[in-house]
Formats: sequence, C-alpha cells, structure tokens
Amino acid sequence: MAGRGRKKGEEISSKSKAWKVGVYGRRSFDDGETEESYTITNQKKMIEYFVSNYSDMKIIDYYSDDGYTGTNFERPEFKRLLNDIMIGKINTLIVKDLSRLGRNHREVGRYLEEVFPLYDLRVIAINDNVDSYLNPESINNIIVPVKNLMNESYSRDISKKVSSAYQSMAKRGEFVAGTTPYGYKLDSNIKHHLIIDETEVEIVRKIFEMALNGDGRIKICKYLNNNGILCRKEIQRRKKWNLSLKPNEEEIKYLWSTSTIGRMLSNESYIGNLVQLKTKRITFGSKLTVNVAEENYIRCENTHEPIISKEDFNKVQKIIKSNEKRKSAPKLENYSKFRGILKCGDCGRAMTRQEDFRGNRNISNYVCMTHLQVASKCSTHKIKSEELENIVLETIQLQVKFIIKLERSLMKLYFNNNVIDLENEYNNNIRLFEIKVNNLKNDKMRYYENWKNNKIPETEFNKLYSDIDNQIKSIKGEIESYDISYREKIKQIRKNDYWIGHFKRNRRIKKITKEVLHELVENIFVYENGQVEVTFKYKDEFMNLIKYLEEKGVINDEKMEDWSVSKAII
Repeated sequence: MAGRGRKKGEEISSKSKAWKVGVYGRRSFDDGETEESYTITNQKKMIEYFVSNYSDMKIIDYYSDDGYTGTNFERPEFKRLLNDIMIGKINTLIVKDLSRLGRNHREVGRYLEEVFPLYDLRVIAINDNVDSYLNPESINNIIVPVKNLMNESYSRDISKKVSSAYQSMAKRGEFVAGTTPYGYKLDSNIKHHLIIDETEVEIVRKIFEMALNGDGRIKICKYLNNNGILCRKEIQRRKKWNLSLKPNEEEIKYLWSTSTIGRMLSNESYIGNLVQLKTKRITFGSKLTVNVAEENYIRCENTHEPIISKEDFNKVQKIIKSNEKRKSAPKLENYSKFRGILKCGDCGRAMTRQEDFRGNRNISNYVCMTHLQVASKCSTHKIKSEELENIVLETIQLQVKFIIKLERSLMKLYFNNNVIDLENEYNNNIRLFEIKVNNLKNDKMRYYENWKNNKIPETEFNKLYSDIDNQIKSIKGEIESYDISYREKIKQIRKNDYWIGHFKRNRRIKKITKEVLHELVENIFVYENGQVEVTFKYKDEFMNLIKYLEEKGVINDEKMEDWSVSKAII
C-alpha cells in the first residue's frame, strides 16, 4: 500500500520543487473491478496518504471516471486532466497503479513515453513503484510494459466472458439491452423480462395508428411535441433533477425525433418478439461498432406481451417500404456529411437535410430539426446545401492559411525551417563550444609546462590558470543555457506538430468531405439572419501558440485580429 516501509510524516526530498498534484481515479465494472479496493474513494485515500509524506506536494484537483472502461481513453475526466496538464494547472499525476490510467498497453505506453514528457509531467503509480522524477528509469523498466500487457489481457478476458454471457441470455429470450423500448419496463419479479408500462403504452398505440393512416414520421413528431407528450429522454431528465412531469410546468429540453419514430415503427418488440445483439464492437477496447448481418441477429418470438398486433405491424412495414421506393434518396455519404456537426445557431438542435424532388426540381436544403418537429419553437433557418458547402470550404481554406502562417512565425522565431535543421545547428554549436573548451584546456597545459620549465613566474601562471578556469566555467554556463533554450524550442515545435499537421494536410483542399470535417471542425452553426459560424478543433492549442508567439514578440496586438480565427463567421 501507499507509504509502505515509511513512517507517516517522514519526508522524502524531491529536489525542492513545488509539485502541483492531479489525483486520477478510475473504476469500471466492465473490467471486473468489483472489489472494495477498486472504489474511487479508496483510491483517493491511498493517494492522499502518499502525498501527506511529502511537504512539497499539494493536491490541486481530483479527476474521477467512475464506470468507464480502461480499454480506451474516451473518458470525460481524463480529457479534463489532459487539458489541465497542457495549461500547466498540474505538473504531477498520481494514480493507484498503471491500470487506473488504462488497460490498453499501446495507448498507456504512448502517454507515458510521448505525451506526458512533452509537458514535463511527473508520473507516479504508487503500487507499481513508478516515479518518473525521482526514478526516471522506472517508466522504461521492463516490468511497466509487461504490467500494461497484463492489465489489457485481464480486461480482454473479462470482455469475452461478458459477451458470452449476453449471447446466452439473449438466446434464452432475456432482455439484455440497457434501455427498454418505449412502452415497456423491466419486470420487478422476473429479471430481464419486459412488461407493459401503462404510462407509455397508449402513446405507442397512437404512433402506430397514425402510421397506419399514412402519416409520416415528421407529422407524428409534430403531433407528439405539440401536444406536450414527453419523450423517454425528457422524462428521465426530469426524474433525475426532481422536476415536474407536467409538460407545461418545465421547459422541454428533449423532443421526439423522426429517427426515434422510425426505430419504433420497425421494432419487433411491440409484437412480443426480441431481436437483439444487432451490433458488435469493431475491435476489443474500441467504442466503434458495426452492424451484424441480419441472419446473425439473435431472435426470440413471444417473449413478452405485445402492444401491437402482428397484422397491423406488418401493414406499417409495407407502408414504410412503399414510401422508401417512392423517394429518390441521396447517397448516404452526402446525406451524413455534416452529421453531428451542423447545428441551429439559435436553438442548438441539429439541422437535417431535406430533398425536394417535386416536379423537375432537385433542390437540397438544410433546415432546423426543432422547426420540423415543433414549428412554434424555432424558425426554419433554411440554407441550400451547395451554399453551405461553399461557405465552409472557403472558411477552412482561410483557417489553413492562418495556421500555416502561424507555423512560419514559429519557425522564423528559431531561424530554421524544420526540426532537423534546428538539431543540426544545435549539434554544430555544441561542437564549437567543445572545441573552445578543449583549446582552453590545452592552453592550461601549455602554461603549466612553461611554469614548470621556469619560462613564466608562478604569479603569472596562477593568474593565467585562473583566467582560463573562469572562461571554461563561462562557456559551460553558455552550453547549459543554450541546451535549455534548444530543448524548449524542440518541445514547443513538437507540441504543435501534431495539431498543425491536421491543417497542413488540407492546404490544397478543393472539396468538403466527411473526413475533412471530422478532422478539423468542431461545430457549424447556422443563424436565422443567414450567418454561418464555423468553430474549429484544437482551439486551446491554437490560443496557447498565439500567447507564446506574443510573449516572444513575433506577433503583436495589432495582428491579433488576423490571427484569431478559432471562430470564423461568414
């Protein structure tokens, strides 16, 4: 345990540096971490006890990801931790052991060996005896990658067992998904069995009734939202915060969506069947999933009480297929290009693409989803797809130019074009320093021989000898200062290489693609007055580089208007 073999209050020197500590804890039931020692509270107590033995350590903040797997790093508190490391809020990271950082040995190794050293972060893993400051070799110790591999292997084994258990349960007709279908709830008497939820069942029947009458998903959505019928997500939100379930007493944050209606109308749960495990993870540890072939779905019939008759359900499926045939839908890659990025600037909801094929027209527009679902809540915010793409393309081209200009300013600061030139210059200058020192040492030897041979008096020898020592000391001081300056330059360049590279790769961009958008763009907002706002990724890194170049005098306040393009409004 922490502080093993050391009495409380016994301080250990860490070279009198002030250590601003970030405490990180993580637990995941998916990793089989059910023991009491794995709790976030116990991890904190262990680390607090450890820190109490050091007078130069102070805990600045706690970062806890409770319920998040260690197989990937898509965790909210870990991301906040990374940001605080980058801005210098903390310079020390302490964990109970390396498995708290993660169970993916490649990613853990990358953070330990590449990312954290860029920010001079001290890393301590108490149970693994890792301290990158007091014992730098502990990070590279052979046992560290071996432990990371063992952590990943353990998590992989647990994942296989859990997956196998889900397969068996699904084949027995047990419900294994996280959220029950709307209109159902879990039976309190029989585990993994669905029963009808009387508070929701009539809404399900109304949705199918409207579909049978030929009403589309948009019309069904408008009916539900305009009549104050709360969707499942809105109900859950209100219950969580102890808010009123009466529609008009609280502002509705989550609305019924066409995608939700579409999934409900094709869900066999409503006729008493369970069709499960339709997706699977691409690889172990990945959050990305792929669809399983339909013949590999696990299907069980008559597992619970139906809400809709099979006859009515089949009629709805025929209507859906008939509508799909009548529509000449755009290609999927075009339809989903802005998905997850394009939003209404006023209500914040997603904007959806609509095709108009009436007559001989072939017009494509993006419109506000809120307006489609509840017309009174927001305006259409309509913008032509072609116009939007042109605006976003021009904005990205301008941003890329600004970023490249920034990089040139950074390189100009170092009087070099790239890191290789900088390294060559460093090596040449170090060699010159070494030649100077060697020449001075040779002079010392020559003066010594002259004195021994009575060619110069002792007083003159002592003066010459002292002068040379001072010169050597001065040159060594120059070497040390130059070395620190060089390493700071390299660190600054490498800090920015990874995100600047994303923009440089698109310096010749001529067309908007889904890949480019997801690489560079955080969000696109369309406002009612026709303005389009594009916010880019890597905003913090961008602003940190601006601040650094300002401090070095490369750019000044007069130029800031040109440089500040983390937001671009057309």
